[in-house]
Amino acid sequence: MKTGFVPALGTPLDEKGELLEDSYKKEIEMMIGCGAVGLLSMGSMGIQAFIRNDVCTKVAETAVKAAAGRVPVYAGCMDNSIGRAKERMAAMEDLDVAAFVFTTPYYEIDTREQIMKYFTEVAASTRHGVVLYDLPGVTKQKITYDMVCEMQKKAPNFMGIKSADLCMLRHIRLNPEMKDIRTFYSGLDTFDIAYQWGIGNILDGMLPSTPKNTRKMIEALDAKDHAAAAKYLDNIIAFRDFFVEMDLWPAFSAAMNLLGCEGFFAPDWATPSGPEAVEKIRQKMIEIGELP
Repeated sequence: MKTGFVPALGTPLDEKGELLEDSYKKEIEMMIGCGAVGLLSMGSMGIQAFIRNDVCTKVAETAVKAAAGRVPVYAGCMDNSIGRAKERMAAMEDLDVAAFVFTTPYYEIDTREQIMKYFTEVAASTRHGVVLYDLPGVTKQKITYDMVCEMQKKAPNFMGIKSADLCMLRHIRLNPEMKDIRTFYSGLDTFDIAYQWGIGNILDGMLPSTPKNTRKMIEALDAKDHAAAAKYLDNIIAFRDFFVEMDLWPAFSAAMNLLGCEGFFAPDWATPSGPEAVEKIRQKMIEIGELP
């Protein structure tokens, strides 16, 4: 896989919770046009945990068709039991996805043994690859280096991990027995440092809302212009922090609308940003160069 960015796509829904296919396709074209080397459909920012099961299948299907083989598509299948995860995978098994992506279960799981049983059994249930998603801030369970080593031994289709744990990813990269394991860095704030360590893929949900800065950051990193890369990364981080202050998902949704992608990119319990907030978001996007 090429070094570069893999956006965790936002998922545009209408008022009934149905996928707005044209908007999703437009987002995907925008990302590929800016140089994305892969796509994550239905990650955290893609609100996979909040989408109806039947809509999840439509989202993945649309992503695969829109990508049309130009870049690999990874599909989130996070859930709280082996049985439910298998149902999700079965509904998407015939799609041309590169891998299904799994966090640890995020409700009532307690031991390493339970987590490894979950991972190995869901991996054994698909012909596709499996990527682990280390998200302890949400799931309250950390995926550790020894668990990655065990997955490599027990699951032939285990192919990668997304994590903000820079030390763990560095160990994976330095282990010759793991040369085929893909590492996706989710520690946005320090990606320019990770890139210099040889961890060349950033996977984050902010990237769809900052296509121009993301493209320029990757171009600067490839050119070894670390000062410029840091400048564009700082713009993305500042916009992320701005989102958090305003209300993350509604603010992200408003930004995607301003980029021309219609729909609500947030859980159905979230309140859309009002006109005053949208104008603040617009001005911030102008400030960082995302809008003219």
